[in-house]
Amino acid sequence: MTNIESGQKLIKRAEDIFKRDLKGALAEKDYNMVVRRAQEVVEFALKGALKILGVDYPKVHDVGFIFAEQARTKVPNVQEDTLERIKSVSTWLGEVRAPSFYMERDYTEEDAKQAFEEASFVLKEIKGIFQVRE
Repeated sequence: MTNIESGQKLIKRAEDIFKRDLKGALAEKDYNMVVRRAQEVVEFALKGALKILGVDYPKVHDVGFIFAEQARTKVPNVQEDTLERIKSVSTWLGEVRAPSFYMERDYTEEDAKQAFEEASFVLKEIKGIFQVRE
């Protein structure tokens, strides 16, 4: 399997989690799980993008900073504000993933909606940049 194929599989995994798990958790008002699944969507999408770019990434949950750095030189026509937002979202969700999953904090509907919207943004941008289709 090539890096492109492997990367596309990771991005499609992100999309599956978004459609099945993230939307379901939001519908069930399981706000902590929304935050957790949003983090997974962003992580899979960004690791898929890095794989397509041929970049080895560390086994950490927040790779937004690596993606932004690599995209600046390897991906034409990506706006700096988009890269900064992706990096910020990845950092935020990376920080809240454990507290959300282990119930160390109760996340609100507002938190969940923000996590959902941010994951949606990152997934949409990554799919557009790398032209990943359903």
